[in-house]
Amino acid sequence: MYSNFLLIFCLIMLFLSFYSFLSDSILYFKLSFLDLNYQILGDWISFSFLFLVGLISSQVLKYSIYYMSGEVYYNRFGYLVVLFVLSMMFLIISSDGLSLLLGWDGLGITSYALIMFYSNPKSSSSAMITALSNRVGDVLILWGLGLSYFLGSWDYLYFTLESGFAFVLLLLASLTKSAQIPFSAWLPAAMAAPTPVSSLVHSSTLVTAGIYLMIRLSPIFSLSGSSILLFLGSITALFSGFVALGEYDFKRIIALSTLSQLGVMMFSLGLGYPLLCYFHLFTHALFKALLFMCSGVVIHASGGVQDIRRLGGVLSMLPYSSFVLSAASCSLMGFPFLAGFYSKDLIIESSEMSFMLFPSFLIILAALFTCFYSFRLLKISITALTHNFTHFTKGEDGLYIGPLFVLYWGAILGGYLFYWFYLGSESILVGYFEKFILFMFLFTGIFLGLFYDLKMHSFFSFLNSMGYLPTLTGKSSFFILKYGDEITMTGDQGWLEFLGPDSSVKMSSFISTILSYFTSSSYKIMILVSYLVLMFC
Repeated sequence: MYSNFLLIFCLIMLFLSFYSFLSDSILYFKLSFLDLNYQILGDWISFSFLFLVGLISSQVLKYSIYYMSGEVYYNRFGYLVVLFVLSMMFLIISSDGLSLLLGWDGLGITSYALIMFYSNPKSSSSAMITALSNRVGDVLILWGLGLSYFLGSWDYLYFTLESGFAFVLLLLASLTKSAQIPFSAWLPAAMAAPTPVSSLVHSSTLVTAGIYLMIRLSPIFSLSGSSILLFLGSITALFSGFVALGEYDFKRIIALSTLSQLGVMMFSLGLGYPLLCYFHLFTHALFKALLFMCSGVVIHASGGVQDIRRLGGVLSMLPYSSFVLSAASCSLMGFPFLAGFYSKDLIIESSEMSFMLFPSFLIILAALFTCFYSFRLLKISITALTHNFTHFTKGEDGLYIGPLFVLYWGAILGGYLFYWFYLGSESILVGYFEKFILFMFLFTGIFLGLFYDLKMHSFFSFLNSMGYLPTLTGKSSFFILKYGDEITMTGDQGWLEFLGPDSSVKMSSFISTILSYFTSSSYKIMILVSYLVLMFC
C-alpha cells in the first residue's frame, strides 16, 4: 500500500518539477502554529529530489517484501522505513530552522532504530557509532541556528558571508552527515542494517542530507568555490577508493564506493558547481540503490554470505541479477552513455578546465580506483568459477524483478534524461589530450581489476580498518567524553541534584514533619499558607 502511494506521489512531484523549471517559479508556504512559523520551499530542485526519494523508496518497499518476508517484526520495519522517508522529505522542503531540525533529527532517530533492527551486539554498536557521529552534526546545527536567530532570522537559505560562524557551523554539520574525512568511520558501520535500509541510506536519504544542505547554501560560495571543500572532497574520494581495494565484504565495498562518490560531490561544490553536484547526487542515487538491491539478492540467495571470496558462480545461479549488478557497476564507473557518465564526466572535465592540477589528479586517481575495485568485485564474485564454499538456496525470484527492472532503466537512462531536460545548455569542452588522459586512467583501472588483486598482507589490516580511522576518531573523543563524565558527576549528580530534586524532597519532608506537630487542621492550613506566601515573596 505504501509503495503504491509513494509511486503516485513521485509522479506528482515529477510534474511539479517540470512545471517549476519551465515557468521558473518557486512555491513558498508559511504555516503558523503556537507562534512558530513552519516554512516550506518548493522549487524544481526540491520537487525533483522528492520525485527521486519517492521512486526509490517505493521500489525499496516492494523489494522488502522479498528480502524481509521471514522477519517476525516486518510491520515494524515497514513503519520505520516510512518514517525514515518522511523525515527526508521534511528536510528536502525545509526553508527555516524548525523544518530543518524536524527532518534532520528525524533521520538520526529512525536511522538508529533501523540499523539496530536485528538487535544483536554488532548492529547495536554500529547503530551507536552512527548515532553519536551524527549527533555531532545535530549539536552543530543547533548552535548554528541559535546564532542565526540572533542575526534576525532562522531562515538559513538567506545566509551570507557576513553570517560568519553560523554558516561555518552548518558547513561542519553537513560534513558529518555526508561522512567526509575525518567523520567517515560511521558509514561502513551502518552496513549492519538490513540491505533495503542500506539501499535507502546510501542512495537518497541519510548520507545525502549533508550534500543537499550544502547545495542549498551554495549561493554563499558558488562564485569563488571553497578550497576546504575541494581538499576534503578529493581526499575523501581517494581515501575511500584506496580502502575498498583491500576489502572483501560485499556490502562494505559498495558502501565505500558511496563514500567515494560523496567526495566527488563535495569536490564539485568546492569547484563552485552546485548544479553539477546535484546532477551527480541524482544519478548516483539511482545506480547505488540498484547496487545494494543486487547485493541483497546475492546475499539472500547464498544464505547470508557476504565474503566475495566465498562466492563465485553467481552468474550461473542468478543471471538476471548478475546482469543488472554489472550494469549498475558500469554506471558507477562512468561508462560512456550510462547515468553516471554524464554527471561524473562533467565534474572531472570542469576540474580540468579550472586549472587545478593536484585536486584534479586526485579525483582522476579516485576514478581509477573505482574501476579497480568494481571490476575486482565482479571478477571474484560474479564471473569466477564456483568456489564450492557456498550453496545457493534460492534462484531468481519474481518478487524483486520489478524493482530491479525500474531502477535498471534509471541507472541506464536517468543521466541522459536529466541532462537533456535540466542541463541542455550546460556543456564543457576539453581538449583531446585531457580526454585521452581520463580514458587511459579508466582503462588502467579496468585492467588492474581484471588481472590483479592486492596480495600485500602488510597493508591488509591497514585497508581493512579504513586506515585505522575508526580507532583514531574513537580515541580522540575519549578526552572530550572524560569531561562529560566529570560534568555529570559534579553537575547532574552534584550541585544540581543538591539544589534541585534532593533539596525539594528534603524541604517537603521537613515541612511535613513540622505540620505533624500541629493536631489542628487550622494550624496546618495557616502554616502552609504562610510558607507559600514566603516562597512567593
